[in-house]
Amino acid sequence: MYPIKFKPIIKEMIWGSESWDITCRQNEMGIIENGEYEGMAFVDFIAKDRNAVLGTKAGGNFPLLVKTIDARDVLSVQVHPNDEYARINGKGDTGKSELWYILTPPTDGQLIVGLRDGVTRDILAKAYEDKTIEQYLNCMTVKKGDIINIPAGLIHALTPGIRVIEIQQNSDITYRLYDFGRVGTDGKPRELHVNDALAVVDYTAKNDVNVSPSEHFTVEKLNVSELFRTSSNEQMFSVYTCLDGEAVFQTTSHTVELKETKSVFIPAGLGDYVIYPQGEDVTLLKSEPMAC
Repeated sequence: MYPIKFKPIIKEMIWGSESWDITCRQNEMGIIENGEYEGMAFVDFIAKDRNAVLGTKAGGNFPLLVKTIDARDVLSVQVHPNDEYARINGKGDTGKSELWYILTPPTDGQLIVGLRDGVTRDILAKAYEDKTIEQYLNCMTVKKGDIINIPAGLIHALTPGIRVIEIQQNSDITYRLYDFGRVGTDGKPRELHVNDALAVVDYTAKNDVNVSPSEHFTVEKLNVSELFRTSSNEQMFSVYTCLDGEAVFQTTSHTVELKETKSVFIPAGLGDYVIYPQGEDVTLLKSEPMAC
């Protein structure tokens, strides 16, 4: 076992781009780009020794997806289902809760997060029919370094100019409620999923999401200014994402450099390793799933 880096999967969108750095999905499969397993698909690496790779408490499908999002335009107003709704309607995916780390704030400093107080399903459904949804959306002021939790059921949309690291459940279910009248590359309005969106919105959700924990994964922000010794957790893998600066991960046999916005996968059976900054201090985001 050694720290694993994957070839990023770049997705160009009508509103910007995404770089999927840690992914284990049939149609978006991570391919190892370093060490003796270079060129191997993530799913095949896991199959070599599941406990050593994912951990003794990991079960089912790989639980996380880590990406960088660069929004040149506003995304659709959207919402994701919880696990129960996805189990019935999601065609094999889990629900989708996610978390954003703000690398660059939006141009106007505002994100769309949640609904204004008092908005019910009936009000939101009528707003869709009347094309007045925008007046019921809650806007949140954010800055670089903020961590915003987006649980399943919370209406949201990234806005122009923003760059974020997104940690999420390994799911690709998105229900679009509103898309600002935009058309796709085919010249036709993009598909909306109004009935599903209205069904899964949590109308009781509060907008204090900057401090709300996730029930599916944990994140820890680390500032490393000198050599930091640590060990993997045999029960569960972890992922580090570089937020500022450059880091070096070193074991007795491998050295891996990590640049800004890139991620590295730490197998559960790795054992001891050290992290140190390459030059100035480095800021990292460490992500781990809950036991699954």
